[in-house]
Amino acid sequence: MYKLLLVTDQKDIQELFQNHIDWQRLNCRPPMITASPQEAIEWLNSKAVDAVGYHLPKCDAIPLCRFLRYGRPSLPIFQVTADENMQKTILNETRMLLDRLHSDFADDYYDEDAMLTMQRDDLMHQLLSGGLHDPDYLERELQLIRSRLNARGACLLYDIDMPQGEVYLSEHHHAQQRLESALRNNFFGRYVDGIYYAVAVLSPRHIRLACIPMQSEEAEEPQSFGERADEHVNESILKIKEYLDLDMNVIQSVWLDGMQGLLTPA
Repeated sequence: MYKLLLVTDQKDIQELFQNHIDWQRLNCRPPMITASPQEAIEWLNSKAVDAVGYHLPKCDAIPLCRFLRYGRPSLPIFQVTADENMQKTILNETRMLLDRLHSDFADDYYDEDAMLTMQRDDLMHQLLSGGLHDPDYLERELQLIRSRLNARGACLLYDIDMPQGEVYLSEHHHAQQRLESALRNNFFGRYVDGIYYAVAVLSPRHIRLACIPMQSEEAEEPQSFGERADEHVNESILKIKEYLDLDMNVIQSVWLDGMQGLLTPA
């Protein structure tokens, strides 16, 4: 059963977690509850947990946020609220993520960070392929999977045509999935010079690429961001032609105010 840690000094939230959640149904033990960041850090240094959530004043949360960022970068963080129905939804989403992170992949070995990377890739594929609609769900998932993306920063979306796509994909087993993986891992990359490149092969002719800023202390001017993204995309397309003998043409690129612009209206 999964082990959770709740960090809050709010009595109503503590009472909600103690008396109003069916932990057995969630395949979780009743969570450990601490009231202070220091107590939580001491617990995390001595005990294994599968996910943590906290509800603290912003200034009080700084030591815990710093510890989680640098000391536990792969530990899922779930949102905490006094709204009982919403908290149950959040905990169910957390349990589903933990189920995926602990899935049995037969002879393949994946550490926690690798499994979390797979979940990030899957979320971005859903987002680019029109499978996500709820901005609140997107925000919760980004926190849960420890995304380092600046979800509210301006980003670029490219639509790319692949003229030989139908022939190429018909000649290779599981070609669409393998091509997407190759584009992500070997060509566009994920994290390049402060920009996250998310790619999805939507059809034999249609590839979608989002360039999203990483979290940073300093905001970058859109023009500089766009120039760097354009340069990297063009260089990557040339490499794809060289190594895979595939032509790719950018059909359009559009600016979005943030990642929520990638959501499909419900």
